[in-house]
Amino acid sequence: MNKSLIFYNRIGFITLLTREIHRFMKVPVQTVLAPLISNMLYLAIFGGMLQTRQVGIDGVNYLHFLVPGLATMGAIFASFQNPAFSIISQKFQNTIQDLNSYPISNIEKILAFIFGGMFRGVLVGLLTYAATMFFVGYEIEYPLFFLLGLTATSFVFASIGLIAGLVLDNFEKMNFVLAIIITPLTYLGGVFFEVSKLPGLLSSIKYINPIYPLVNITRYAYIGVCEGNIYIHIFITTALVISSFLIAAYIFKKGIGIKTM
Repeated sequence: MNKSLIFYNRIGFITLLTREIHRFMKVPVQTVLAPLISNMLYLAIFGGMLQTRQVGIDGVNYLHFLVPGLATMGAIFASFQNPAFSIISQKFQNTIQDLNSYPISNIEKILAFIFGGMFRGVLVGLLTYAATMFFVGYEIEYPLFFLLGLTATSFVFASIGLIAGLVLDNFEKMNFVLAIIITPLTYLGGVFFEVSKLPGLLSSIKYINPIYPLVNITRYAYIGVCEGNIYIHIFITTALVISSFLIAAYIFKKGIGIKTM
């Protein structure tokens, strides 16, 4: 069998993917319920305090503006953590080298980790939406596009999580990336407010913030409108999906974080 093929051992690929999904489903309180409760607290606090706040999008109340942001944020954190935690855990257990002996292609290994994180991200995003139905109703302007937006977001950050897991060597560094880089970018990406209303240079962060178009795609699918041009957001998101995957594939192929352990 030729390892240069994309899929040459589908059973092995499905086995690795199932392991990645089963790994976080064994502790659903920590991996699924905890971020869901956090998002509900955000909704209760921000929604309760600011539900009468005027949004700069005509005909949209704040709660409807907030829901897709929370769903996207949940998907971002969950999808990033899954592959990053999985890879770093294997480094601590000194089993990371075993990846080289798996009888599947590199693309199959990469996609198994990414799809595992993507599944967790989409699950948390959808559960966040489901929980908010009690507050804002169940209406979605474009349901399939909403699912696609969460899927694209989760794919991008699962790829970034895989990159982080390979490059970083401990959980402290992973949590640093999550807390110091991803979390501020998420808050400044339009989850809780319109980025255009930020003062000064902060409003210009949207041009370099990859989370901004992801939030807006999900928001457009949910309420039918968003900040900026939806076609530009789709283009940037497509570029993020492709580039994040290619970078993860390159790092994995070079054996960074695997061969040097």
